Amino acid sequence: MRRKNLSFICILLVLCTIITGCKKKYAPVEVAKPKLTEEQVKTSKNININILRYEQDLFNMDTKNMAAGFKALYGKYPENLIANGAWNNTEMLQSIKGFVSDPVIKEIYDDTEAKYADLSDFKKQIIPALTLYLTHFPNEKTPDFCTLVSGIDFQMPSVFGYENTIFICLDMYMGKDYKQYGQAGMPKYIASRCEPKYMATDCFTKALVYKHLPEKTLVTLLDNMVDAGKKMLFTQTMFPTTKPQDIIGYSKEQYNWAISHESSVWHYLVEKNLVYDNTDNVIQRMMDETPFTRDFGNDSPGRIGVFIGFQIVQSYMKTHPGTTLKDLMKMTDSQKILKESGYKPK
Repeated sequence: MRRKNLSFICILLVLCTIITGCKKKYAPVEVAKPKLTEEQVKTSKNININILRYEQDLFNMDTKNMAAGFKALYGKYPENLIANGAWNNTEMLQSIKGFVSDPVIKEIYDDTEAKYADLSDFKKQIIPALTLYLTHFPNEKTPDFCTLVSGIDFQMPSVFGYENTIFICLDMYMGKDYKQYGQAGMPKYIASRCEPKYMATDCFTKALVYKHLPEKTLVTLLDNMVDAGKKMLFTQTMFPTTKPQDIIGYSKEQYNWAISHESSVWHYLVEKNLVYDNTDNVIQRMMDETPFTRDFGNDSPGRIGVFIGFQIVQSYMKTHPGTTLKDLMKMTDSQKILKESGYKPK
């Protein structure tokens, strides 16, 4: 970065500190709910969830007769895990046998089983959130859940959805200091998001939300920020007592930095004409998982565009109190959302 750019950023950061003086207090946005029938209200209050433990069935399978084991499990799990006739795929069976027989993978499974033999804490978090979810989307069904052990594959999502099932890689929620993360070469800034407290919120941010976002090619930085902001608001609505820093996945220090420097970050994006930039380099710098956002120095958090997008979408909902979450999710014009949000951080 050129010296001129660094000077510009420093001036903005100083001005922001002088003007704000203190951190902005956070208040969750009240999101309008649709009118529900008596039956819909009853359904939302009587939720039972089904959790399938694929990793237990897999690691307890007789490795000498895996074909029979997979055939016996057919129908219990979605087709993307056990497809019809999978037990006849010799190459696949050998690959899975190698996976479950690997000493390191087996240790990860044993550690995961010790930590998550009982998923009662997860249920306590997810059931109230699903209750709220069904009040905002009363025509949806309660999803099923399926747990996995990925072998700490941090290149794949820790949570993902397929049809009406949410898959959770339990070994990606072992706590940031889990020894196998370091041995697997996982960067600390990714490991910091591997805390158990993120599991329930990730089910919404990384899976359920995609059922409600319209298909749209994200072109500009603004498109990406607003899309991310929708995901954050969607999840915050289902977890109204969860701290916003935990919705985003920031530490307390990262969130405080983002709040304190919100105005300077936004003005930088505007002054540098980055809001409507469509280059991969800019979008990746502002949106990708990184230890910090290099435009703003080593003390800044990564994914600062996610934070800004969250602020824009919250501002829009505050100025449009009659807008339901379903209505917001359907919106595709990010420029209109920004314009009508009145977003002007001070």
